[in-house]
Amino acid sequence: MYGENDHTYLKDVKDKLTYNYNYPFAHHQGYQIQFLEQIKKDLKGKKLLDYACGSGFYMMYAQKLGAKVTGVEFDKKFVELLKEKTDFNLYTFDELIKDFSSKKFDYIHLGHVLEHLPDPTATIKTLKQFAHKDTIFIIDGPLEQNSCFHRTYVDFGSKLKGKKYRDAIPQHLTLTTQKSQLLFFEQAGLKKEKYIVTEQYFPLPDRLEASPGKIVNYLVATTSILLSKLIPTAGNIFHYRGKLN
Repeated sequence: MYGENDHTYLKDVKDKLTYNYNYPFAHHQGYQIQFLEQIKKDLKGKKLLDYACGSGFYMMYAQKLGAKVTGVEFDKKFVELLKEKTDFNLYTFDELIKDFSSKKFDYIHLGHVLEHLPDPTATIKTLKQFAHKDTIFIIDGPLEQNSCFHRTYVDFGSKLKGKKYRDAIPQHLTLTTQKSQLLFFEQAGLKKEKYIVTEQYFPLPDRLEASPGKIVNYLVATTSILLSKLIPTAGNIFHYRGKLN
C-alpha cells in the first residue's frame, strides 16, 4: 500500500498542508467531494472515519462541512509524517483496532481502497465494529471491468501492444463491474442508499498535449465521459452510500 515514499511532497511542506479543491473536469477526487456534498446538511457534528485517508483532502473537506474527522493509514511512518503536517486525529490500522474498538462513527469512508485489499470482505467486516445501526458507509473506487467506450479503447490498445497489465505499484487486486461491485456490498451486509457510476480521464490524458497519439487519447476519453453521462451504468468509477442491513 501507499507509504511515505508515495507522498514525498509532504516533506517539502514547510508549515501545515493546504488543500486545493479546484479540481479539473472529471477528476476522481472532485467526484468524491461532489458525492460528499450531497449529504452536507447531515454532516454537521457527526463523527467520520476516513479509512486509508491518504493526504487527508477528504477529511479536510468533511471538516469544513462540520464533521468531526478521524483518519487511519497503513504505514506508520506516513501517519507520523502526516501528523506533523496537519491537525487531524490520525492512527495506524493496528492502533485503531487496539485502542478504539469500542468507538462508533456516524460515517465511514473508504476512498479508492477496496481494490488494493487482498480480502475486502474482511475489511468491511472489521469496520462494522465501528458502526452503529445508523452508520453510513461511503465507498468509492474504480470499475476496471465495467462497460464504457474508454475501457474498450484501452483494452484494445493493450492487446495491440501485447501488454496484459500495468506495472505500477501498488497493484489493484480486484477488478469489478458496476453490477459485481453492488453485489459485493449486498453480500457484505450493506443496504444501498445510493449508487452511481461516473467516469474519469485516467488512464488516458486529461488535457490536450502536442502529440497526435495523446490528442486522440484525450478526445476518446472526453467522448467516453460525455457518453457515460447519457448511460447511467457506463463509466469507470463508482460511488456508494449504504447502511448495515
